[in-house]
Amino acid sequence: MSRHPAARAGLLRQLLRCPTGKYDHEEERQHWHTRHLDHIGVCFLSVIYMVMLYALGHGTDPSVPAPPALVFSAQVVVAILALFNLYVELYALPRATKEADDDFLVTYGPLGRWVYLTHQTIGALAVHAIISVMAPSVSGRLACGSYAASPLVGASGVFVTIQYFNLVFSHPDHEKQCQVWAARGVRFGFIDCMRHILPMIVAVFDIMLKHGDTLRATMPSTFGLVCLHFIYVTVFVVAIHFNHCRTGRWPYSFMKDLGVSATRWLTFLAAQGCILSVCGVALARLANLCLW
Repeated sequence: MSRHPAARAGLLRQLLRCPTGKYDHEEERQHWHTRHLDHIGVCFLSVIYMVMLYALGHGTDPSVPAPPALVFSAQVVVAILALFNLYVELYALPRATKEADDDFLVTYGPLGRWVYLTHQTIGALAVHAIISVMAPSVSGRLACGSYAASPLVGASGVFVTIQYFNLVFSHPDHEKQCQVWAARGVRFGFIDCMRHILPMIVAVFDIMLKHGDTLRATMPSTFGLVCLHFIYVTVFVVAIHFNHCRTGRWPYSFMKDLGVSATRWLTFLAAQGCILSVCGVALARLANLCLW
């Protein structure tokens, strides 16, 4: 029985900084490469996101009511969860090791870990959550843009959670990766599950804590959501092909089965675009259940 508190304490410590063991020189060089791109990517993402919000907020009523104190407190909690997940993603999640061959080489590419949809989504949700809390006191147009972006960014959060458990969680390559880290004393499976579950939680509560009337007035139409999601999926597929040309590796093991077949990739693009769109439309419908 005495082991349980110690085990829980060790697990909590791993959410702050994982014991990674010794890395060789090549691994350390790769880690510097991905850390460098992580920090550049967060800055780039923040700038692009602000520009997108101003574009989405164009032509809308810039008046967004201030939330009640209890709702604002809940929004802050959601933002903290999103930031914590970004911290885990950037600093607590163990860096690639050569024992996990595909993961090590794919992140050595020009996109680093941004080649992963999960990495992009966790970063975007953190930026979105912080701006959503601060925007009403800074700029009405920015606040309206954050409302309009909620089902767009949130859809990726729901998508990441669903697709992780549908395509990645039980894949043999993922189980092998978990075993590699377990041998180093890292509860990678737990950390990986947690960072994929939190995006859906953040996305759902982000919608429900928005002002309902403002959200319904600023959200893109269903057709607009579908178009934007298909544009995003297309850009993502192009990016991972570019990264594959440089590294010879795919970011996800199931993509090996797609190979270089244009038909399979177009089918994959259509399927992922449809699923992402369904997630976005479902979140948009949650506007009817907003808490204020």
